[in-house]
Amino acid sequence: MLYSITQANADLAAVLHGTNLNKVQNLSGLHNRTARQLLGDIDPQETIRKVTTASPIFSQVWDYACPADLKGNRIIDIAPPYYRTPYQVDGQMYNQDFDVAKNLFNPPSAFTVQFNGGVKTIRINDTSLPNGVVLDTCNAVNTWTAGGTASTLAVNNTNFASGSGSLSFNATTGTGYISETLPATTDLTSNLNQSTFFYYLYLPTGSQLTSTELRIGSSSSNYYSIVSSTQFGGNAFQTGWNLIAANWLGATVVGSPVVTAINYIYVGVTVAANQTGICVDNIVSTLGLYRQLEYYSKYMYRDATTGAFQETVTDNSNLINLDTESYNLYLNLLAFYATQQVQGLSAMFFDSNFFGQEYQKGKTRYTALNKSQVTKPRTSYYTQQKGGYGKYVGRKFYL
Repeated sequence: MLYSITQANADLAAVLHGTNLNKVQNLSGLHNRTARQLLGDIDPQETIRKVTTASPIFSQVWDYACPADLKGNRIIDIAPPYYRTPYQVDGQMYNQDFDVAKNLFNPPSAFTVQFNGGVKTIRINDTSLPNGVVLDTCNAVNTWTAGGTASTLAVNNTNFASGSGSLSFNATTGTGYISETLPATTDLTSNLNQSTFFYYLYLPTGSQLTSTELRIGSSSSNYYSIVSSTQFGGNAFQTGWNLIAANWLGATVVGSPVVTAINYIYVGVTVAANQTGICVDNIVSTLGLYRQLEYYSKYMYRDATTGAFQETVTDNSNLINLDTESYNLYLNLLAFYATQQVQGLSAMFFDSNFFGQEYQKGKTRYTALNKSQVTKPRTSYYTQQKGGYGKYVGRKFYL
């Protein structure tokens, strides 16, 4: 049974010896304070939610948007929606450990929750995902040429996102591009209209890029074209490295590209001002898979009509996402805070102590009977083991 704010207010008035709740200032704010404290103390099982990720998860693509109501890093599980093997289990790691481990030869399946400038994202390295088809690592010029407003094509071995280098070029106002015809063809039949093309784009001034275009085809006159006006995740282009995602589905088809013989690549940029040192790196076609995210929500309330979860009280009809046992915790904590405003020695010396003790006893019992299911972060340490040919191989252990 879910209780409403109206019911909680009536219960509060009853335990405060019939005190008129008009004496309690900002009652909705008191409910919100109670919710924040309770969520900080326990992980109520009634706040568990399961949602499908907003976008597919891709191999070697690590950063994704978190659900808006994710409580801290309180993730229980990230799993395939249906069939699952015992090996498809992602552990939570600390940020640095995740960043170090994600590019290992045999990395662990893992995730981490990261804050950057107040924005929370989840980083996922699911090793059960299909590997992408690398079209070009961009570590060498090979057959690449520059055109349009682009010039000075070269390999940059000091600024790259993957491998050992990137392709660098300058572009004046307008549209510049680099393109190549590969010596060998690739059959992308299994990816047709299903995969997402990813590539890294370094921008000296992100705000000056209007759009970027990727062309994949069998020749310079037979290709699929995808224009992107944001980086992966929908964020605006930024100064520095941007991960660009180009969905094959919905691409503009020019001529008659042969999907079994892909060997033409074009990366174009439309800039509003001259740019020196634009870089392109690691062009890959990747099939992503959706995952189910199970987590504890920080939204204690829900709309009684729509059922939508919400963080704060907006109306007395709002429902509290707690069942009988945990609702008593909520009520005792609410009463404890309310007694701070109620006048009288009884409230000061008796009610406050009583409700505080009842809350602590209830919390102890609840946490004993309802263990948190959160996947806790693991830390790691490394030892060095000498491998063949005089090389050292890192061995990783988890605590």
